[in-house]
Amino acid sequence: MQRIIKGFILIVSFLLVFGGIYYAKVRYFSPGTLAKQKGIHYSNVPTVFIHGYEGNSFSFGPLLRRFERENVAKREMTIVVQADGKLTVEGRLKNRNDNPTIMVLFAKDVTDEITQSKWIDKVMRYLYEQKVTRVNLVSHSMGGVSSLRYLLEYAGDKTPVTDRFVAIAAPFNDLEIAEDTEEIFAYELTENGPSGETPIYQYFDQAMNRLPSNLQVLNVAGNLQDGTDSDGSVSTHSAFSLRLLFQKHAKSYQELTVTGKSGAHSTITKSDKLEKKLIQFIWKKTA
Repeated sequence: MQRIIKGFILIVSFLLVFGGIYYAKVRYFSPGTLAKQKGIHYSNVPTVFIHGYEGNSFSFGPLLRRFERENVAKREMTIVVQADGKLTVEGRLKNRNDNPTIMVLFAKDVTDEITQSKWIDKVMRYLYEQKVTRVNLVSHSMGGVSSLRYLLEYAGDKTPVTDRFVAIAAPFNDLEIAEDTEEIFAYELTENGPSGETPIYQYFDQAMNRLPSNLQVLNVAGNLQDGTDSDGSVSTHSAFSLRLLFQKHAKSYQELTVTGKSGAHSTITKSDKLEKKLIQFIWKKTA
């Protein structure tokens, strides 16, 4: 019996050590600079990553590590929004033309995108004070809804210009923005738009004329291909519900569907297909 207990303790200890090492790699910064790759456009424009409800360092951290290992973009800053809205900043922007990435973390979850959009505005105002004039914005789930509300309500007044906006599995036409429901809510998306409109969709419909006119948009949805037309939490009909509005008001609009197990709501940010598309959309050199 003692051998079994000792073995169990050793396994748990190993897992804790391994988990701690992995967390440190995801959460904190690595030294060195990027080895510049052909075909990648390098600049000092930061790309800001916003997680969704109940998100954390693992929401985008593994993806940002892969960008760095592939010498595409460099982790340089983490901004933690505390429960009272104050910012805790880790790292600094080094101006080395290494496509800096910034991970934004929320110490406290809120179930309304209005508060979260104000917090995003705080982050952007801080970056503006640091002489950042342009950014790219990548968001997941509720973070996509909050980020779009930020762009419509706050962007432009002492904030950096947003060049590219990526929304991943964002519930743009859901009744519940944050918490999951037992059944996946969906108004069918038709050629003329959604068959029904939730309050959040109605808000976007009325406010979309305030979208920055030069914004390039990539909208991403997951589809498990299990008959639900969803990623297990958000319907593709909801994620793509703003299609006609984006096409009308944005400079350009693209869509991507990540299918199969990689398209699950909590794992889509780690998919190879998404990684390749983000590199192409944000950093790839154009002819």
